[in-house]
Amino acid sequence: MRREVSPVESRGGVVSGRVMLVLASSVVGAIIALALAWALFIRPH
Repeated sequence: MRREVSPVESRGGVVSGRVMLVLASSVVGAIIALALAWALFIRPH
């Protein structure tokens, strides 16, 4: 038998999923920024 989920608990799942999405996208953005910085400035020409 399934336990009922309160609106606060279900909203918490949505919020944690959104937080994970923001964290993942910021990590990807940081990796892209580091790769661009390496390609443009750090790599010897």
